[in-house]
Amino acid sequence: MKEFNLKLAKNGAKVCTKDGKSVRLLAFDRENASFPIVGLIENRRVCCYTINGKFYIDKDSENDLRMV
Repeated sequence: MKEFNLKLAKNGAKVCTKDGKSVRLLAFDRENASFPIVGLIENRRVCCYTINGKFYIDKDSENDLRMV
């Protein structure tokens, strides 16, 4: 897996979580300065992310985004 790349993700490149779960990105413009990206993990769980693909601002998570 590669580091999350916002530009590639916006262009439709495949994304997953750090632990390999599939993610479908739904929006990049949520009205929230800290977490503008909205994703759906394994078609079940809605999560929000920073522009860097982070699930938390101040620590790492298995839910952080990566490029497939």
